[in-house]
Amino acid sequence: MADSGTADLVFTPARPSSSLVVWVAVALTAALIVLRSFVFLYYEQADFDADQAIVGLMAIHLAEGRAWPLFFYGQLYMMGVQAWLGAAVFLLAEPTVFGLKLPLLLLNVATGGLLVWRLVRESGLRAWQAVAASAWFALVPPITASRMVQAQGGTIEPLLYALLLWMLRRRAVAFGLLFAFGFLQREFTLFAALAIVVLEAWTGELFSRRRAAHWLVVVLVFLGARQTVTLLRHTASMFGPEAAPPRLEDGVTNVDIVTRSVCLSPGVVVGNLWWLAGHNVPTFFGVQSHPAGAYILSQRPTGAPWAAVPAVVAIAIAGLTVVRRGARSLPILRAPPDPRVLFPVMLVLTGVFGLAGIATGCNVRSIITIRYHLLLALAPVGITALAFVVGRGASPLAHRSLGEGGGGPVPGASERRPYLRVMTAAIGLWSGAMLWQHVRLLHEYRTAPPPSVFRALADDLVAHGDRYGWASYWVSYHVDFLSREQVQLSPASPVRIAEYARQALRVGPNATTVGNEPCTPDERAREVAGWWVCKKR
Repeated sequence: MADSGTADLVFTPARPSSSLVVWVAVALTAALIVLRSFVFLYYEQADFDADQAIVGLMAIHLAEGRAWPLFFYGQLYMMGVQAWLGAAVFLLAEPTVFGLKLPLLLLNVATGGLLVWRLVRESGLRAWQAVAASAWFALVPPITASRMVQAQGGTIEPLLYALLLWMLRRRAVAFGLLFAFGFLQREFTLFAALAIVVLEAWTGELFSRRRAAHWLVVVLVFLGARQTVTLLRHTASMFGPEAAPPRLEDGVTNVDIVTRSVCLSPGVVVGNLWWLAGHNVPTFFGVQSHPAGAYILSQRPTGAPWAAVPAVVAIAIAGLTVVRRGARSLPILRAPPDPRVLFPVMLVLTGVFGLAGIATGCNVRSIITIRYHLLLALAPVGITALAFVVGRGASPLAHRSLGEGGGGPVPGASERRPYLRVMTAAIGLWSGAMLWQHVRLLHEYRTAPPPSVFRALADDLVAHGDRYGWASYWVSYHVDFLSREQVQLSPASPVRIAEYARQALRVGPNATTVGNEPCTPDERAREVAGWWVCKKR
């Protein structure tokens, strides 16, 4: 890496891809991302729950000017960025699950496009190589794809922040501001910043006086930005419209959450890593089978166990290529002779740190925690790109050109290496398996979509004029959003929107109760989509 102020090196890939070809590669990656996300946007029953509904309700309240949700309702951490984006959509269209998740799809597309663009521009890959490497992100299987567009407060954003932080690593103030913003939204952004620091330490750049001053500025800007947002907490709507603002000393921050949820016992961490490697990682990449209805709403089993073979072959070839040829490319405490390796290495470190960081948690042995280590998608992208870079036979000096005056490497150097062809073919087989899962899921929803039981319940309550009442957490807010607040159910605990609970208390015995238990004899009862709707006679 060059110090700030030094002219950036421009790297020319073998048989340089024209701008048009690169844009076609970006468009292809974007199309794959749209395909793997479509079911989870268009069909509201595919993957939507009360947590996401709360983000949608926050967006409605912000769009209507009724509340200022700085953080996720009911807490003082996980900044409400997704609600802000959803509010922008809801100003133009009716509140729907599709509208709430549309900005998240765009962030996915931006992340995929940036990956392809930077791999071509910075790592010198040809366009098709960048597409092949990015397929690990663009074609994640349905379970993982559903998490990439969940309105859970922060899912896809840390991956995008990782790429943007890399691009801003020479600009201390901008880096510090983005790092603070990303960390306040989701603390997983920390792993990207840590990857950049570790990489600079490996190359020795971190220990220069200029970089030390740079990181000092980053830390000061980060702390200042975080403190500024902390001071704004008293202006936030912590429990929705018409609720008293929180005091500055109320609640916990994401720093508290991190420190309280960490179990650093070596036995626990190693055990967690072993469990995650045996369950979450295979599920994450779609090579572990799960029964119908597990983790996503589908009438068919998910996963393609046979695809583990090409996936392992591709990663093994990439890893062996890097180990065999990459040691010279990234010497310790020295600037790398070929700087094209730096971006892929950062991607690998970010993905690995993301998984390892989750392994330090106390209660992480669950497939549900996949949404906490979505950064893992960057690791195979990086190792594949790194194999393409170091697998070329040309001297690194042949790849350099300052500005536009330099030449390129020996044409076709990487294409003559058969193991890279095998690696690419293996990625293609894995990608085909994942693509087929998405096509099959889309066909299922187009021809015989699973019933939307929450929609049936919401429509029934609206039709019967049951406006206020009580239900469980996972039922109440889900119905509240789908009905666009024509129904306002509240759980007894935890309460996220105080107004709903106040209305239910105000109507007293006339409140509707929705639950799994049959109604009492003194209540009017009807059964809707598996729930009992009860109201005093």
